Amino acid sequence: MARGVRGESLYIDADAASVIARRASHPVAADAALARRLVQHPAPRSRARRMRRVTGALAALLAGTAHGASLPWEVWTSPAALARLDAGDAVVQTSSRCPGGCRYDRSNAGAEDPLANPYPLRWLYSAGDEVVLLDEPAAGALTRLWLTTGYGTAACIDPATELRLYVDGASEPALALPLAAVFDGSTPPFTAPLVAARAQSSGGYVSYMPIAYAQGLRVALANAQGGGNPCSADGRRLLWYQLQHHRIGIGAQVTSFSPGHDEPGWRSFVSHAGDDPWNGLLVADDASATIAPGGQVVVATRGGSGWVRGIRIQAPRASYPLLALRVEIDAATVLDMPLADFFATPADAQTPARGVLLGEDANGWLYAWWPMPFDATASVALHALPTLNAAVAVSTSVSFDAAPVPSDVGRFSASVREDCVAGGAFVLDDTRGAGKIVGVSASYRAAAAPVRTYLEGDEVAWVDDARAPAWYGTGVEDFYNGGFYFDHGAFAGPLAGATRVDADGSSVTSAYRLMLVDALPYASALRMTQEAGLSALEPTPTCARRVVYAYRQAQPLQMSLDSFEVGDAVAAAAHSWTVPATTHCEALTAQFEGEPAATRTATACTSTGGVTQFRFTTAGDGGPLWLRRTFDAAGAEPGVVAGSAGARIRVNGALAGALAPVAANPLRRWQQQDAALVVPAGTDVLDVVIEPDWHEAAPVFGQSRWELRGRWQDAIFADSFEAD
Repeated sequence: MARGVRGESLYIDADAASVIARRASHPVAADAALARRLVQHPAPRSRARRMRRVTGALAALLAGTAHGASLPWEVWTSPAALARLDAGDAVVQTSSRCPGGCRYDRSNAGAEDPLANPYPLRWLYSAGDEVVLLDEPAAGALTRLWLTTGYGTAACIDPATELRLYVDGASEPALALPLAAVFDGSTPPFTAPLVAARAQSSGGYVSYMPIAYAQGLRVALANAQGGGNPCSADGRRLLWYQLQHHRIGIGAQVTSFSPGHDEPGWRSFVSHAGDDPWNGLLVADDASATIAPGGQVVVATRGGSGWVRGIRIQAPRASYPLLALRVEIDAATVLDMPLADFFATPADAQTPARGVLLGEDANGWLYAWWPMPFDATASVALHALPTLNAAVAVSTSVSFDAAPVPSDVGRFSASVREDCVAGGAFVLDDTRGAGKIVGVSASYRAAAAPVRTYLEGDEVAWVDDARAPAWYGTGVEDFYNGGFYFDHGAFAGPLAGATRVDADGSSVTSAYRLMLVDALPYASALRMTQEAGLSALEPTPTCARRVVYAYRQAQPLQMSLDSFEVGDAVAAAAHSWTVPATTHCEALTAQFEGEPAATRTATACTSTGGVTQFRFTTAGDGGPLWLRRTFDAAGAEPGVVAGSAGARIRVNGALAGALAPVAANPLRRWQQQDAALVVPAGTDVLDVVIEPDWHEAAPVFGQSRWELRGRWQDAIFADSFEAD
């Protein structure tokens, strides 16, 4: 939320003040409206706007409104919202990745040998004249939609292909428009800076317009298959796509997307580049210094509790790789790396990064607005590497905020890694505890022959000890919102960009992505990698230097509370597991997705009617609970019929959650998915009933293992004492 010049005041405009008057009689609606006003006009940017200073109890009321009411993706409402760790939120990626680890990460058949791409349709399922990419049955939001099309270079989108969004189970779409119109800026609310087309995003089409839903979302395309595409020389419709979407519990207070909906606060936030996007109007500590080779200067410090809110540095760009920024929070170093890495702007950048939270502004100042909370002390320093040729004059400006630090925020972290691999994958992150990745920047190059296939690698993320990935991408440039090796050259967007683009494989590609509404959260563990090359069978020796920006805490927010295998008769009986008469079970040895593929041997059961029942017992502390299902997804044709139906989840007779249908995968048959459960506090016995939603495109429901996950429940962990 916006704060005053010394971190002590809120500012509102006249429209927001009028909302306050309505709050007494309509508190929920007024809170939502007030939050919208606060983020749309968060602070005075000139004396022309009439503002009203808010203090005392009213300021506390507004602080609770702006902070407490925000949903997990509404990070624009306050710096604390970006840093918050929420065990009740999961962000899943749905993409067109090859289901068996091959190199063809797009839907629809191309000119390749069919044996190399035996299942070319990557849709969830087909229904009538539509193909369905996403079918979420509970609350959440689609926060990133990226795609590209063409063959070797990005092409226009077939004008006949139509996007349809069905919200909250409606039979008619809330939105139906040509897919191209989502990205070309012609149709509100899909307008800049929340969307970009291939010319602005270097071969990619991307939308960051949040599509929120209280009871489900179905994303479908019409005219997305077959031939007749005027944008393609051979008439094919090749489509690479990625969707990031949040899953939260049923009953969440979500305002569903509808015609005319917009997010003015998010739009205003993304429009910033260089100044504080939260309009904090904070007084900065300004300094100037000359740093000699091997020297160091502390540019700002603070004691007590608060936030480092902004860091701005001006220095010659040639010195960026040889001057390092060090930030210490509560006596721990949270980042120590060259300016070129942290600000995602190499000395030889073709265009500097100009993201909403980091980059280099038009006046040559490096800036970072990552909120960094601290409890006792904060220190910002610069030091020069011994290889610096001569002393460098620098100017700095560091902004602090005295706003309280909520107990549910993580501590900021930025880490850098560099290595070369001949095959396999780079490690982006491998950690335990809780947190979320909010950004990645990296530089890539071929380690051997000058080829650009080092940009083919897919990002893969395993979350909270799951064996199936929660994210599986389609390529390096796709991850950074580009397409076809950034075929329109370097670009700098508010949420992603490529500062250097390698033209022929002999140079370096550098890129950044700020994952704000599409962060990757984890509650107990995270492993994230990026492949080197076309696939595990077609690697490209690659070197990469990468930075991961994150919020973290050492103590997990979630653990496994109970589980059972359906093939273990004793365990199944102990959990009162019963299945309908239509159920067929057999032993299965198969693989999960990911490289190298993990193998599992277990009993897999499928049903075509009826309900499944079982029981879990917990300590009933009321914390966020998640139900994890492991199952076989082989029994259908990919892109035509789903591999497993979705389902409603009832606990003790009440609707408590929902499982989404899952795409078929005959090559990597084992799949997993998590569903948020909402149960009353104090519920220690969970009688679970799974009611599959069978239909023609999802006629089978699979199960092999059930697991209940939730907060630590042993009293020994109440004081943050960690398990061995």
